[in-house]
Amino acid sequence: MMTLFQKFDESLTDELIEKLKGLGERNLGDTKGAIYAIFYTLLAGLIRRANSDMSTNMLVSQIKRINEKDLKDFDLETGFSNKKSLKDFVSLGEKHMSQIFPSFKSQLLNLVTTYCGTSKSETAKYTGFVNGLIIKLLATKLEMGTSKDELMNFLKEHRDTLFDKAPEDFVEKMIPALGLHDLKSMKMYYAKKKEEKENSSKKDTPEGDSENVIVEDDLVYEEDNSSMKKMLLVAGIVGLVGLLGYFIYDAREEIFGTDEPAQSSVIEIPEEELIEVDSTNLSEIETGDLGWLALKKIIGGETLGANNEIKMESLSFIGDATDLSNLSNPIVDSLLSIFVKNPRFQIQIKGGHKNGNSQVAIKRSFSLKRILQVKGVNPIRIDAISDSENLDFLKIKVITK
Repeated sequence: MMTLFQKFDESLTDELIEKLKGLGERNLGDTKGAIYAIFYTLLAGLIRRANSDMSTNMLVSQIKRINEKDLKDFDLETGFSNKKSLKDFVSLGEKHMSQIFPSFKSQLLNLVTTYCGTSKSETAKYTGFVNGLIIKLLATKLEMGTSKDELMNFLKEHRDTLFDKAPEDFVEKMIPALGLHDLKSMKMYYAKKKEEKENSSKKDTPEGDSENVIVEDDLVYEEDNSSMKKMLLVAGIVGLVGLLGYFIYDAREEIFGTDEPAQSSVIEIPEEELIEVDSTNLSEIETGDLGWLALKKIIGGETLGANNEIKMESLSFIGDATDLSNLSNPIVDSLLSIFVKNPRFQIQIKGGHKNGNSQVAIKRSFSLKRILQVKGVNPIRIDAISDSENLDFLKIKVITK
């Protein structure tokens, strides 16, 4: 089975690179380097999306819909043969960029132009091409019968190769700036293969003593012997604590949780690690903050409309500061409460700066993301980007609810 790296290398011939250059006028910088920088970054985003069952479901639906509507009849072997078909393909890739990679486009363009010296308009075309090619390659796999779970595993298997192939300076500069710095150490959850499901249905327990396999919502979490030893140690401690009486037994439940299996969701941090929500002044927020009221209205609506971006003036900054002026702002706790109660909830945070400093702006958006992450929210549920509008407070856009 060919990887996306192999398919991409196969598609991106020297002849095609020259044709892509021909779509622009200035042809500045390292065109091939820019195209690969975009590919590595978008692939990193796909791998992170694939580590969530819910996000993978959304990805598969988006790819199928885009392919059926715009790319189904496009032939990768002959479609790049003339300038018009290539130009149309690039335009479609640009058009659908925000659906497959929410919030990447504007910041990605700025980073690539700096990294490779290409112009912004040319970089936009290269981004459209890479996005269109990725969609078409994945759509082709789905058409050949690849299931959602198989696609999920396929994408995640690219992670180690990505860090091997991508230049070191690229990994250090590009990926962290786009909020993907946690990808290298992220624990990967692999969907169970079809044949494994069939075999496990015939057995009460998995065979073998080298691995412990836990099935949960069609996901398999494979743990090595060290994890097995930890589980046995915890079980032994629980048994000893139970002998000390009801009080210690009750404390044991608070520490280790109940025996009910956890539900599959995009939250990876256990509930016992979540910081308790402070309900102080929540009533004031609900009645007095217009931004919060508007956000609640969007969340409570039946569907997400086109205008689902809210200015949160309470989440403000002073001067060139990148930390919130009020770190104990109750809106943060209220947002955390929504994340905890609704595993589908995902947002995009936009940071601005009154004088248009994009570096300060992106740091401001990441400051709120880090606060929520520390409180237990999986970072995959939050996109943090800079905003073109010169404001000293944050905007919040609801992606899913």
